Amino acid sequence: MTSPFKIAVLCNNRMAFPALQALQAAGRLCALGVPDNNLEVIDFCSMLSKQTGIPLFIMTNESCNHYIKKMIDTSGANTVFTMTFPWKISSEILTQYPGRFYNFHYGLLPEMRGADPVFETIRSRKGQSGITVHVIDQYIDKGAVILKKNIPVTEEMTHGALCTHLSWLGANLLNELLNLLQRNFLGTEQNEGKARYYPKPGASDVCISWEKQDAETIEALTRACNPWNKGAYTQWNGWNIRIVEATPVQIVNHYTGLPGTIFSLDKENGLIVKCSHNSHLRLDIVYTEEGFMSGHKLSAFGLRQGGQFQNL
Repeated sequence: MTSPFKIAVLCNNRMAFPALQALQAAGRLCALGVPDNNLEVIDFCSMLSKQTGIPLFIMTNESCNHYIKKMIDTSGANTVFTMTFPWKISSEILTQYPGRFYNFHYGLLPEMRGADPVFETIRSRKGQSGITVHVIDQYIDKGAVILKKNIPVTEEMTHGALCTHLSWLGANLLNELLNLLQRNFLGTEQNEGKARYYPKPGASDVCISWEKQDAETIEALTRACNPWNKGAYTQWNGWNIRIVEATPVQIVNHYTGLPGTIFSLDKENGLIVKCSHNSHLRLDIVYTEEGFMSGHKLSAFGLRQGGQFQNL
C-alpha cells in the first residue's frame, strides 16, 4: 500500500464526524460518500466539502456502485473506510479494488454483529462496547479484524451517549490503525464460535412487556431507545406512551396487582409501576404526542393509582 494514505470514507451517521475531521486535519481524507436520504450527514459533509474542497458524492442504493468507482478513480483513494454505511459493498467493487475496503463496526466483533450493536449492547446490559475495524469481504461483519478497541459501558449510558463515546474513539484509534495498515497487517480471523448476529431493532424489540420483563430490564430498554426512538413503548387505554428515562425502586413486601399496575402516581413519589418478579420501576420522563414530561404528570390525562399499562 502506498504512502501517504489517501482515504475515502462512506458514512451514514454522526458517529463518523470526529474521525472525518481527524482524517481531514491529517491530510488523509480525499473523498466522501453519503446516502441521499440522511440530511444530517449530508449537511455536515457538504459543509466539510465546501470548506476543504474534498469531493462529496451523494448516492442511492441503485447508484452506489457507480459512485464508489467514480469516487475512487477521481480522488485516487487507495483506502476506503465505511462507517455505518447502509449498503453492502458489492463483490464487483471488492474484486476491482482488492485490499482497499475496511469497515468501522461500532460494536465488538464477533459477539455483536448486526445493524445496531449500540442498541443491543445497552439493552443486554453489556459492560463493554467498542469499535472493531475489519476487512470488508463478501460476508457482512465477518472479515478479518485489523483493530479492536474497547470502552466501558456504564449503567447510565443512553444510546445517544454511547454513540458519542464511540464517535470519539473512532477518531482516537486512527493513528494506530493507519500504522497497522502501513505495515500491511492482514488482520486476525474472527472466532465463529463466539459470533452472534442481531438484526436491526423492530417494533417488538422496543415494546415493554411488564409481565415478562423486570424493572432493570425495562430500564435498560428505555436507555437503548433514547433518543433515537424517544423511548420504549407502552400503552394505556390504547394511548401510546414512550418511557424515556426510568429508575428501578425497592418496594418492600408488596405483592398485590399484576405487572403493569400503577403502584403510585403523585408528585412526591412519582409514577411507579409494578414489573415482573415483583420489581418496581419509577417512570421519570415519558414522551407522548403532547410532549416530553415527568411521569407523574400523566395523571392529568386520566391515569390513576391501580390503573394498568398494557403488555405489548
